[in-house]
Amino acid sequence: ILIRGRSLLDIGSQELAAFRRERLGFIFQDFHLLDSFSLRDNIFLPLVLSRKKPDEMRQRLEPLARLLQITPILDQYPVEVSGGQKQRAAVARALITHPDLILADEPTGALDSRTADQLMAMLDTINQQGQTIVLVTHSIKAASAAKRVLFLQDGEVVLKLNNEQLSFEQRLERISAVQSELSVRRDQYVCA
Repeated sequence: ILIRGRSLLDIGSQELAAFRRERLGFIFQDFHLLDSFSLRDNIFLPLVLSRKKPDEMRQRLEPLARLLQITPILDQYPVEVSGGQKQRAAVARALITHPDLILADEPTGALDSRTADQLMAMLDTINQQGQTIVLVTHSIKAASAAKRVLFLQDGEVVLKLNNEQLSFEQRLERISAVQSELSVRRDQYVCA
């Protein structure tokens, strides 16, 4: 894996934590927010660790909070907000460092369908603004938002789809068909 022309294998253990903090953003299914921190402080955490100045942290947060519609709840704690609000705060935390790559692991998995749709629309907007996002999901609907889809089976890429020219409905239909076919093949293999 190369990020900005640099192999991840060439990064020493001392430098790896700083590289992850500054070049990668992570979005997890279960938010990974600290309960004793406000949403604002959770979002600021990677910048605090990078020793950014408070003015810069606020300047970075304001447009993200507006985009993700969390400005009114920034001073609340994770236990005081909904799952969708927690996930949007987690997205803001992932984006605030201006990372080269966002890695999202089942970001809609803990959300109801309406909230998941809203989050995927926000991630699509963020992607259209130039942010690279790699999203891992079992959700056909979430995968249908992607321009490119890789199907993995037993740790191997078994199929690549370029959906860039297709509508959401066409993507959904295509991915559903491929998923069904792969499931049938796997079932045949397992039963053989």
